[in-house]
Amino acid sequence: MRDVRTGFKAVRRQQGFTLLELMVVVAIVATALVFAVPSFQDFVVNYRTSTQTNELLADLAVARGEAVKFGRPTQLQAVGGDWSDGWIVGTDLDANGTIAGAEVIRSHGPAEEGFTIAAGLAGGGDAEAVAFGPAGTVVLPAGNGAVEFAVCRPDGNAARSRGIALARSGRAEARRSSANTTVTC
Repeated sequence: MRDVRTGFKAVRRQQGFTLLELMVVVAIVATALVFAVPSFQDFVVNYRTSTQTNELLADLAVARGEAVKFGRPTQLQAVGGDWSDGWIVGTDLDANGTIAGAEVIRSHGPAEEGFTIAAGLAGGGDAEAVAFGPAGTVVLPAGNGAVEFAVCRPDGNAARSRGIALARSGRAEARRSSANTTVTC
C-alpha cells in the first residue's frame, strides 16, 4: 500500500521482540542469577545470625536491667539446659531454684532451624544460666572469667558465626566471630 502524500510504500511498524533479542535477554538474566543467588543466600544466613545474636544480647540487657531496677537477682536460663532450645528471663521470687509462672519476665523460643547456641565460661565449663545481682554484675555462674556465648551458623563456620562475651561487670559485647570465644561452633 502506498502513502498518498509521499507516494512511497508505507512501512509497517515492528511490534514485539525477535527471538534473538529474547534469547540474549534470557542469557543475561541467567548469568546475573548465577552470581546473585549464592550471594543472596549468604546475606540471609548472615542476617539470621545477627538477628539471633541481637535477640540474646537484648535479653541479657533486660535481665541485667530488671536486676538493678528491682534490687534482686534476675536470671537468663536455658530451656532444658540447652540454649538452642530457647531461654527465659525471670526472677526466682519463691527461692525454689526454678523460674516459672509469674516469675517469668520474658521467654524466647528455640533457635532458628539449623542454628545452635552454646554458652560456657571463658576458663572452661558450661553455663546453663546467667544471673545478674542487684548491682548489675554477673553472680551466676560462679567464677572469675567471662561468660561466653556462640551463635553458630548452620554451615558450622566459626569465623562467620557470632559470639557474645559477658564480662563479670555485666557488660555484654557482641563479637563478629565465635572463633574469638572459648565456646566454639
